[in-house]
Amino acid sequence: MTSPQPGAAAPPIEEIARVLARHPIFARFEPRALRTVAGRCRSVRFPAGERIMRQGERGDFALVILDGEVDVYVEIPAGLIHMATLGRDRVVGELGGFTDAPRTATIVARSDVAALRVDRDNLMSLVADFPSIGIDIISELGNRLHSTNQSLAYLTYAANALARDEYDPTMLAELVKQSDALAVFARAFADMAAEIHAKQSRREEMQAAAAIQQSILPGPLPGRGDLPIGLHADMRPAREIGGDFYDYFMLDERRLAFTVADVSGKGIPAALFMAVSRTVMRNTAGGAEMAARMTDANRLLSAENAASMFVTMFHGVVDTATGRLQYCNAGHNPPYLLRAGGARETLPATGIPFGIDPDRPYRTGDAVLAPGDALFLFSDGITEATNPSSEIFGEERLEKVLDTTRGRDAAALVADVLAATAEFAAGAEQSDDITCLALVYRG
Repeated sequence: MTSPQPGAAAPPIEEIARVLARHPIFARFEPRALRTVAGRCRSVRFPAGERIMRQGERGDFALVILDGEVDVYVEIPAGLIHMATLGRDRVVGELGGFTDAPRTATIVARSDVAALRVDRDNLMSLVADFPSIGIDIISELGNRLHSTNQSLAYLTYAANALARDEYDPTMLAELVKQSDALAVFARAFADMAAEIHAKQSRREEMQAAAAIQQSILPGPLPGRGDLPIGLHADMRPAREIGGDFYDYFMLDERRLAFTVADVSGKGIPAALFMAVSRTVMRNTAGGAEMAARMTDANRLLSAENAASMFVTMFHGVVDTATGRLQYCNAGHNPPYLLRAGGARETLPATGIPFGIDPDRPYRTGDAVLAPGDALFLFSDGITEATNPSSEIFGEERLEKVLDTTRGRDAAALVADVLAATAEFAAGAEQSDDITCLALVYRG
């Protein structure tokens, strides 16, 4: 602290005494002692930004603010924490100043400050003439300790209630009404509790949304002993809810439709567009020739797409009696066709992602599945999974896993790929939704 600037002439003693009497410590003084203290005050001034007192330093005076404001800070390893702003008629530095204890806070002039300085030596020299002064100071310090204990009890009670998810804002209502530093902390605690409650509510809403999203994914195919198809799928969103989806359903007694898609973006917007995309695909699944249906689906998804979202999608229909596969690949990762004899093929794109160009026509591709052949569909969350060294899983690693799982059933194929991806990631945060679907044709 630099030396304070000399102030103008101090106010009359009676006026100073009235100001001092508003403070709990001085309010206990008998009138003659209070006037004596008032007569020994010095007028001082501090410019805005001046550090008046520093936490940890020994103090030998207190200040009575006559004009302007000061900020009270407490220093912790993380930095200065603002506790309060005090103005006219407030007393600062009285504990360290009157008891020879280290300052408990740092005081900085918020604006130009005019104040009265009360020196400890002057105050203590009065004890011989007014012995009650010492008792008054000790009594007030005891009251402060009691008040602090009460405040800490309120805060502990509220913290325990928060931990049990039983917190109610009214628990700190009385404490917040106070004007001391603990009231500032109580307000900060109340704000924090409100934010935690809001985040908890959002988390619960997201969990409910995730449950709804999972509920619209298809379950196992209805048990039919004559259906020569094994099918299994899994989706693992990067957040509570994601933009990937898979779907499959029987179009009739012989034809099975299946889809894997990846919506641009993540979170709620992607999940909403995902739900719309799934509905559109379901509603356009039957009827006209596939290329026309995919063109219609793209037109619907492009309409009023103000967010400019898009979805890559592989949609296929397999005739379970003949193994004939017809598909449309709208800009999606090419699925792998794993032949029973050991060959590996891919099914490339037959159009751009849906939602980009409403007038773009789509074409279809064809393949024939032989007994023992398998299809593996996936989103780029598989191939773009990263490890702690920022390496990506990539297509080469995926192909090696698929080669080792050849001949296994659909569930095992999906499980092996997911396990290999997780092992590669080695705990690195999942950055994208992961979806895969395996279909094994038994003929």
